[in-house]
Amino acid sequence: MTTTQKIKITIKRLLLFSKQLLSFFYKIFLNINIVKPKIIVRMDGGISSQIHQYLIGRIFSEKGYTVTYELSFYKYWAKDNNGCFQRNFDLLKAFPYLEFKKSNWVDSIVYPLRFADKTDFFDHEDEDVFLYDLQPPKYLGRYYHSPKDVWKVLFPNYFHVDPQILDKYSYSLYTEIIKNSCSIGVHVRRGDLAVHNNAYGAPASFDYFFKAVSYFYSKITTPFFYFFSDEPQWVEKELIEKLPVIDNQYKIVNKNGSDKGYMDLFLLASCAHQITSKGSFGKLGALLSESKDKIVILNNDSLEYGWKDLLINPVYI
Repeated sequence: MTTTQKIKITIKRLLLFSKQLLSFFYKIFLNINIVKPKIIVRMDGGISSQIHQYLIGRIFSEKGYTVTYELSFYKYWAKDNNGCFQRNFDLLKAFPYLEFKKSNWVDSIVYPLRFADKTDFFDHEDEDVFLYDLQPPKYLGRYYHSPKDVWKVLFPNYFHVDPQILDKYSYSLYTEIIKNSCSIGVHVRRGDLAVHNNAYGAPASFDYFFKAVSYFYSKITTPFFYFFSDEPQWVEKELIEKLPVIDNQYKIVNKNGSDKGYMDLFLLASCAHQITSKGSFGKLGALLSESKDKIVILNNDSLEYGWKDLLINPVYI
């Protein structure tokens, strides 16, 4: 072992010891009520994950607990599961009116060490009980199934489309979409969900999109399709030619990169109807919609059935 390697190991041990010492004294301060216990929620991923994690925190803040959000993911990693696509903290760009408290550096060190949730994944019913029974101090650093009432009650209370946050291009497209009662938003999730994923299963197939587009042609005389994707070039080169879309009846939205994905979410929500992909982005777009007539197409996959009771007019294909 070289001298440099020995120095690095020594520094790591000193840092670990310092963190452990800090957490030891912090716990003492908690016990004697010098500091207030909190629920800390770790945030990561894209805008859909951020919305989900924010709502997890709201479960506890509505009980009167102090809740803060830990954002180190966006400082040290900020990528998708494949390490390809950028993930930005966009929650407050999309929803600037939200009440939001960021964790301080002490809590960000102490809570993962001392108060991290070690619970394994549960069935939906057990997960409901687990989340509602938690008390501070607790660090929630995993992905959790949200109880259905979170989406039915908390989500519409805190989230709505605000066109004022859109840039010039997206606002122009927004006005075009809302004037078109035959607009169909098609979300094509690629990136780390372009292949099989343990949480979401197999990606949406060509056949699925073909049947979904055909469904709307059978229901609407002149549908107009807006395609949203993290890989718009793939949609243009690989998907469109396999679909029964008429040339002047579709548009690929390709101006909003990973730094403006939340704008695509608002545009998708503003479409009269939707075709979703795997993942939650498209479903949250549907939940953001205020229309009672919106038809939402989903994959006929048991992993997608949890959305059935949350959407007004779901159709599984």
